[in-house]
Amino acid sequence: MTDQSTPQKPRQAQVNARIDAELKEAGDAALAAAGLTPTQAVRMLWSLAVRYQDEPERLHEALDPDSAAPSADEMVERHRKIEAVRRGASLMEKFFKEFAIVPQPDSDRRALSEREYYDLLREEHFREKGYIQ
Repeated sequence: MTDQSTPQKPRQAQVNARIDAELKEAGDAALAAAGLTPTQAVRMLWSLAVRYQDEPERLHEALDPDSAAPSADEMVERHRKIEAVRRGASLMEKFFKEFAIVPQPDSDRRALSEREYYDLLREEHFREKGYIQ
């Protein structure tokens, strides 16, 4: 005689985390755009942690791609971009000087904190990588 009772669900555990409210809102929106709920994302994170439990470097790299050492090609590209910014700034400086233009601060913009700049740059990075739109 076989047991035909309903299969039991695996035990469940609850995970609570405190994060910045703005980060949560932005993250929820990014997850929704990817068709994921926060619960699904946490399950995926835990699955990733289990997958790389014997390779902590790979786990860290997967969670924070910026922490990985850049490849030689990436370093070349970074230096190219830095030089382009420097040349652009130099051109603007020469232009302003030649035409006696004194740059005025943009009164519509507020100064951003380091955290706000970090968040904006992180968002741009995720857009470039195709993680968010």
